[in-house]
Amino acid sequence: MREYSRRKFLKKNALGGLCLGAGIQLGANNGLFAQKHLNFRDKHYDEVNWDAIREEFIFPKTFNYLNTASLGPSPKVVVNTIYESMLSLEEKCSHGHHLAKRMHQKLAELLNVDENEIAITRNATEGMNIIAQSLKLKIGDEVIITTHEHVGGAAPWLALKKELGIRVVLVDLDETGQENLRRIQQRITKRTKAIVVSHITCTTGMRLPVKEIATLCRENNIYSCIDGAQSLGMISIDLKDINPDFYTGSGHKWLCGPKGTGFLYTKKELLEKLPPVFVGAYSDSSYDLNKLELTYRNSAQREEYGTRNTPIIIGLGSAIDFIKTIGTEHIESRGNKLCEYLRKELIKKKKIEVITPEDKKWNSSILTFRIKGINNLEFNKELNTKHGIRLRGIYENNLNALRVSCAFFNTYKELDELIKVIDI
Repeated sequence: MREYSRRKFLKKNALGGLCLGAGIQLGANNGLFAQKHLNFRDKHYDEVNWDAIREEFIFPKTFNYLNTASLGPSPKVVVNTIYESMLSLEEKCSHGHHLAKRMHQKLAELLNVDENEIAITRNATEGMNIIAQSLKLKIGDEVIITTHEHVGGAAPWLALKKELGIRVVLVDLDETGQENLRRIQQRITKRTKAIVVSHITCTTGMRLPVKEIATLCRENNIYSCIDGAQSLGMISIDLKDINPDFYTGSGHKWLCGPKGTGFLYTKKELLEKLPPVFVGAYSDSSYDLNKLELTYRNSAQREEYGTRNTPIIIGLGSAIDFIKTIGTEHIESRGNKLCEYLRKELIKKKKIEVITPEDKKWNSSILTFRIKGINNLEFNKELNTKHGIRLRGIYENNLNALRVSCAFFNTYKELDELIKVIDI
């Protein structure tokens, strides 16, 4: 029965030949994807076969999905990797914890940091909670955040406000992107302990000057905490260059990884200074209950306590391989080109106001707009139910807007269909 189910699954998804090492096998070249489509990262952008890449996704072509900023669909190779690794681990009655090491290395290579600075989390929200709790803030301490933060990035700090009496200082962002560093700098006081911002906002897809913000924090002895939920998989990220204290991200959005995966970067110098939030098996470098001794690992992975869902962690590694096979530069260019096309068409319409910054320095693969004179949040429901177009309504900061995610697997045809429907 097991072998039949396995063959049926592989036939349905046109995949196979995966290998994981240590008795569990996963193909180093991303299964049939790499065999069929070669290595696009070594090719010119114009040589990338985007239609072939779209074929690697399971959801139907009749579904106009433009909401990767909320949830990215996983390609077949990721789904199959999870399936195969789960079967193999269950056959061996193994948790496979040792297999996660290679996934730390893959994330570290993607982000240009040391693997011991990376912990795999369930999502960006978990990472932000760990950051908030580890700083040991007290009553009267101030944390600066922006009015464009996602609830997952903001709630951990509001909880500290509620429980400890810290002060949360809000900064309303400049929609052009030009003045944001200055606006943040103006809110710093002697009580400021942390600045929390998104690399790319979930509201309008605006890029923030995170490298400059991290520098500003170092100059003022303030922790820099960056929410990278919208950047991982959308753009190239070099954390050595940005140099933040903390950076958290999601695996299930633009990276197209498994749901329930993310990461937390903690700068090496902070690992000895700050204690872990939760501990358990794998948090320690030495442990002796009889002597009442516990020494923490000098690694961000001390936060990965206890038994974890190894198959989805391995699936996260497969998603990284998939993205790298296409090329992060190609993916970023694809999203930018789709957004440029959409903006060009939308600004022709008098009733539409594009909110996302026009300057390429500050925009991304997200484009947010509003239709004047209507409830855009209600219209978003109509787009989904009547037209099969999935966007995301933006209620944050009372924007009353619609957000379009231009992922690398999306097409110009899908954007044309959206433009036609909203031509009111």
